[in-house]
Amino acid sequence: MRSLLILFVLAVCYGVLAKNKKPDDRVKIAVYYESLCPDSKKFITEQLAPVWHELRGAIKVKLVPYGKSTHSQGEDKWNIMCHHGPDECHGNKVQACILRNHSLLDTDKMALIICLMGQAQPDKALDTCLAQVKKESVTERLKHCSDGPEGDAILANNGDKTARVQRPLAFVPTIIINEKFDQANQDEALTNLKAVVCRNAVTKPASC
Repeated sequence: MRSLLILFVLAVCYGVLAKNKKPDDRVKIAVYYESLCPDSKKFITEQLAPVWHELRGAIKVKLVPYGKSTHSQGEDKWNIMCHHGPDECHGNKVQACILRNHSLLDTDKMALIICLMGQAQPDKALDTCLAQVKKESVTERLKHCSDGPEGDAILANNGDKTARVQRPLAFVPTIIINEKFDQANQDEALTNLKAVVCRNAVTKPASC
């Protein structure tokens, strides 16, 4: 009898929590990109960055650095080749490690990615951007990740995620809105991401 009562109380509590939990109606933006790709740099700095600053509460961003890279499992390590060479592999791993780091807030991660993609050499600008967002405390952790097998494994995993979208990607960056690829959204997002977000928002932000 006591067990039944406990189960009843738990069921009631779960029902209350589920009822009070608001649905996530933010516009989901997934970006599959490369750290040294000019089009990726332009999109992130000129489209994603201002939209993120202006409509942060209305969007949910997923960043996947990998692009048109390839990877295969070697005997004791991952073999990864990147679209723009070894420097891009390093840049991709740096950003992948930032995005996987658990001590950074999502806002810190976005600020770092935006900063890196705004640099002439994103693969060599980690120290500059960590100082800019005042997160030097994670410098060694990120370098250990990006310079070692952890970074390779995270990047390979990003490759698997990218392959589920398209193998190889037809264009970098590939931008997916609300988890469904649409060529019209892709084309417009490259020059007017805000319009795409406003059109796909369930609850229209005031600035739309």
